[in-house]
Parts: sequence; C-alpha cells; structure tokens
Amino acid sequence: MNRKRQLAIGGLALLAGAGISLWLTGTRPAIPEATDDKGPHGGRLLTDGSFAVEVTIYERGVPPEFRVYGYENGAPVDSAEIALTIDLARFGARVDHIRFSPREDYLVGDRTVEEPHSFEVRVAADYDRTSHRWEYASWEGRTELSPEAIRAAGIVIETMGPASVTTRVRASGRVVPNENELTRVIPRYPGIVREVRKRLGDPVARDEALAVVESNDSLRRYEVRSAIAGTILEKDATPGAFAGEGQSIYTVADLSTVWVDLDVYPQDFSRLRVGQPVGIEAGRGIARGEGRISYLSPIGAQHTQTLLARIELPNPDGRWRPGLFASGEILVEETTVPLAVRPSALQTFRDWDVVFLNEGTVFQAMPLELGRRDEKWVEVLKGVDAGRRYVTEGSFIIKADIGKSGAVHEH
Repeated sequence: MNRKRQLAIGGLALLAGAGISLWLTGTRPAIPEATDDKGPHGGRLLTDGSFAVEVTIYERGVPPEFRVYGYENGAPVDSAEIALTIDLARFGARVDHIRFSPREDYLVGDRTVEEPHSFEVRVAADYDRTSHRWEYASWEGRTELSPEAIRAAGIVIETMGPASVTTRVRASGRVVPNENELTRVIPRYPGIVREVRKRLGDPVARDEALAVVESNDSLRRYEVRSAIAGTILEKDATPGAFAGEGQSIYTVADLSTVWVDLDVYPQDFSRLRVGQPVGIEAGRGIARGEGRISYLSPIGAQHTQTLLARIELPNPDGRWRPGLFASGEILVEETTVPLAVRPSALQTFRDWDVVFLNEGTVFQAMPLELGRRDEKWVEVLKGVDAGRRYVTEGSFIIKADIGKSGAVHEH
C-alpha cells in the first residue's frame, strides 16, 4: 500500500475516532475508487460508468477556486445539466461544503478553496437522473509518524494560547561616569604642587586631602581636598609642577551609580520615553544590569546620525566600569495577545510561515499570518484557533518528512 493511501486511511480513521459523522456513517451505495488519472485540463478525472467529472483548482489571477468539467463517453456535456457539490474534510474536524453553479463550459464553486489544499474530498454529482459519488484524499503538507518515531526524534508538542509579547529597541553605547556625582578638584590659589597624596584609581573619602599646593602669592602651603567620596578618575598633579588658576588637578567620581549612554537610530527614537526599563549587558563575565531611561537627547550626533538615550544604572559592586562598551534592550511595549506560538515552531513551507499541527500521530502544516514577536513568542493574527496542539521542538524533522513523503502542492 503506497504512502498516500496509508495517509488517506489514517485520516479517515482519525476523523471517525473523533466522533465526526460526515459521509462515513450510515448505509450508502458502493463508491467507485478515485484514481490519479488526469483530464484534459490537468485536473483529477473521476469516472463512474460512461460519466466522468474533472476536478481542478484554478488559481491563476484569482483566489483558488474549484472548476469542474463534465463528460459523457469522453465528450464534454453542458455544465448546466450537472448538479454538483464537494465536501472537504480538513484537519481538525472542519468540513467545507461547496456548491457549484454553471459558468461557460465548467462548474465553479461558491467559495475560495483555502490553503492548505489538504483534505479528504467527497464529490457528489447528479446527471441525467443518475447520482454519482467519489471520495479521495488530497494531501499537502501532511505526514504521519509512529509514536516510537515521535519519541526518538525528541518532538515536543504544546497547546496554543495567549501569551505576553514584548517589543524592544536594541542599541549599543558605553558606560560613562554619572556626571551628577562627579567633581573636578581645582586648587583655590595657583601655585606649585608640593605633595601628591592620591594616585589614579585610588578611593577617596569626602574632604580627604589629595595634594598640597604652595600658593604663588603668599608662598604658604595648603591642602587641596575632595568635595565628595569616590574614585580618582583623572590626575593632572605632579610634584614641582605649576597648577594654574582654574586648572583641575584631579577628577573624582562616585561610581555607586553610572550612566550608560546608548546610541539609538532615529526611526526608533519616537518610541522611547523617560522611565522605560532597559536591560544592559557589557559582555562575558559581567552580570546583566537593569535600569531606566533617565534622559533623551533633544539633538542628534552628526557623525553617527544617532540620538542619545541615557540610562542611570546602580553600580554598588563597581562592576560597571566607565569606558566599557555596552548594549541595551529597551522595553517599549508589553502586550498580552490572544494567540501566540514559539519561534522554534515556525518553518517555511512553499512561501508560507507555518507551524505543524498535531492530532495523534498525524501532523499538518498550517500557514499563519504573524504579528509582533520577541525571543519567546510570535503573535498569530490569522490561520489557526487557540487550543490547537502544535510542534514546538523538532519541527524541522516534520518538514523533512513531509518533503520525503511527496505531500506537496498539486491539483
């Protein structure tokens, strides 16, 4: 028994097991087995005695629609003399009932044949006071794996539902001192530096003496002290050197907080607000930090064509050192969406983004229209309802098996 036939039987058994009563229940006349024979228009040719219909899905320049041609002893018949319906049993117990009306030399369905074109098909035609019935499976993007194969492949299945999706803006920049907690130490009177008591990087207490200067006017020596507690970031004091009027000989900063200045591209700047939370990273070995935007620059940087977003970051253990490069993720929006899937579930099939739905051992590719996304979730706008089971890990294995099975787009 070939694979398509096995899948057809498996699909019918699955529908029956779910309690779906379509054309599978009750007493009915024998139905001729549909073949893969092709008709003059390239569609599936279904024959019952001297009468036949050719079922095509036409999608050139129009949404996909059924077009059906009738024949008697191989010759075309007037489409107005045929009463026709087609029922499509899709994955998940959905049934599309399609009625037909005559148009030119064919019958056309009254609704679009939605993707994927994967279904059990029942064709009912009445012609010349005789009823004709056919059933066949037309799979696309569907496969079946044994329970053992599912376990061995490590396939993980979850149930779709709502999720919280975040929108973030990413930017890079560097760590700089908090200028609100920084002071430049300037001697009151110009003169000769006689003593240097602190070196670059040394900790400093509030009002601690950093150097001794001999006044150029009085020749008296006085101590130059720090106005704040912190760390020496810059030193421009050498014994015997002259400290001019207004000249800074030390820069002291309190590094218990620092700034992270991020360069944001203009297209993202309108989405930012003071107070938005930001996650900061500075590379391997430095734990992630959390802060908030404290300042947004009203002007741009000419050379980089970026705008400044400043984050004030707690730094009690001193791990955020000025000069380090840093990257930030700014939380712009956090929204609970009605339906979302894992990013790992998504695959491309034909020109669609799809997930693979699951019922028992059967898997079906389902095209989705997607919306917002983050690292954990992708919003689903259209294509599937909540509560469906889908593959979250191992979806590439399902895609590969479908490729091998030949369950591809054909009409």
